[in-house]
Amino acid sequence: MNDKELVSRMQHGDMQAFDELYERYKDDAYRLACLITGSRTDGEDLAQEAFVTCAQSIKSLRDGSKFRPWLLKTLSRAAWKYCRKAKRETPVSEFFDTGGSAESALSAVLRTDEQRRLYAALDTLDEKRRVTVVLYYFDDRSVREIAQATGVTEGTVKSRLFSARRHLRQALTEERKPKEAANHG
Repeated sequence: MNDKELVSRMQHGDMQAFDELYERYKDDAYRLACLITGSRTDGEDLAQEAFVTCAQSIKSLRDGSKFRPWLLKTLSRAAWKYCRKAKRETPVSEFFDTGGSAESALSAVLRTDEQRRLYAALDTLDEKRRVTVVLYYFDDRSVREIAQATGVTEGTVKSRLFSARRHLRQALTEERKPKEAANHG
């Protein structure tokens, strides 16, 4: 059954349809909430809260086929509010498995150091640019899907990606300079 049919059933009081939508999108919602907030516990709470909010206002959704973007938009806004209120940094590295027992110890150290630098640079982005980068690079979402999920235009998504890339490039380059100076000094 597609989203449009499930939403229609839900709008007519069928809570089993809600359960099906929840099962379909709970992992996406949880991952996004965790990446924005930097906390698995807070991510879980916010994801559940977004589902409850959507369930309570389901009658306002006119196009049931757009349930997923509507859910992610609801979730993104709640997570941004949470981050502003809590003034938290997002330790994104906590959410990506760095396993891989077949690699050498040196490879693991180098990979871990590169990831640490990347995640530290990601942490310096504001929430809106961080969410855009996470959705684009880590969740493989298109510009159009990100625009729908965050409630902005595709041009705004492209602008945020451009700005975030420039910021990340600068942050990663500047972090490398002190190490290179120390090694050559």
